[in-house]
Amino acid sequence: MTDRDQDDYTEPTKHEDEAGLWRHLEDDDAPSAAAGESPKPQLTQSQVKRLTAPMIGMIITMGVLSLVLLALWFMNPEPDVTYSRDENVPEAASWAASVTEYEPISPQVPEDWSANYARWETRAEHGVQVWEVGYTTAAVNFVGFAQTDQANPAWVNEETRQAPATGTETVQGLEFEVREEGDRRYLVLDAEQNTIDGTTVVIGGDAGEEEFSQAVEAIIEAIGQEVPDHE
Repeated sequence: MTDRDQDDYTEPTKHEDEAGLWRHLEDDDAPSAAAGESPKPQLTQSQVKRLTAPMIGMIITMGVLSLVLLALWFMNPEPDVTYSRDENVPEAASWAASVTEYEPISPQVPEDWSANYARWETRAEHGVQVWEVGYTTAAVNFVGFAQTDQANPAWVNEETRQAPATGTETVQGLEFEVREEGDRRYLVLDAEQNTIDGTTVVIGGDAGEEEFSQAVEAIIEAIGQEVPDHE
């Protein structure tokens, strides 16, 4: 540096140094501020391991528990025999006989049939009290009957699921109205046609022709038959 240069040189003041420093810092930060981005947090490998460890442990625990439950299921298989409800129809009919003015039907159906229900009910919406029994046949089909001395058209329509009439059929001297809908068939013995005890009997179900005929025959034979007492 020459003597002239030394004479011309002036040492910057503290204020000027600070101002220059701030301008430098502002210039360095300008791109980040313009982009509007904030620095993203970075996780170390150890932090990642600590976060994922509980989840991995839970997955392993669920897997082990599933294997244990599966092993227990194989060790205790479900029984091959399924439960089949079988009501005591004669006993239920004996009880119903104490509240009816007619003999409740208690048919002698095949021994390999089971009774799903045997009950005396009041259908308040139709003002009808009903004795009804339903069976599961040997072929695992259904057939049942309902009997009352208070029948009306609304009740009959309900018992037959609004199935349309398709004709008549005479069995053992009794004339039934036939109603059919899909795989279900109904025989309706009107009180006026029932020359045995004057009750209305509706027989129906999806049983095959042979089983349905067996049911109809057994029911007709039981109409008006005295029900033995069961204590």
